[in-house]
Amino acid sequence: MLLAYELEKGTERELKSLAAALGHQVKMVSSSNYGEPLGYVAGITGFKKTNAKDTGEKIGSEMLIFCGLDSEAMDALLAALRERKLRIPLKAVVTPYNIQWSSRMLYEELKKEHESMTAMKNSPQ
Repeated sequence: MLLAYELEKGTERELKSLAAALGHQVKMVSSSNYGEPLGYVAGITGFKKTNAKDTGEKIGSEMLIFCGLDSEAMDALLAALRERKLRIPLKAVVTPYNIQWSSRMLYEELKKEHESMTAMKNSPQ
């Protein structure tokens, strides 16, 4: 399962097509669920809706979260994304460490990491 956030329509169509060809589902996550645990959003057994308070505002960036994919499936999916030039800058995997996090918490962490990596990449050697 892929959790997708705020994708442009063209990107959404391409991702859904690519995912279906590889046997994966894409769930478009609405901002009303940004405060819920990733486990709940992904439909993982044992996770319930918490009705956690959240701003309800959009996060402002496309984001893709991988749930339950083994390394082979992940490699194939990432290769297909590159091949189709589908650029979604913020990507993560649901792990035992972040499964309780809200989508917004994960976004904030990914945003920091992305900014840090971009700064390192653009700094003179």
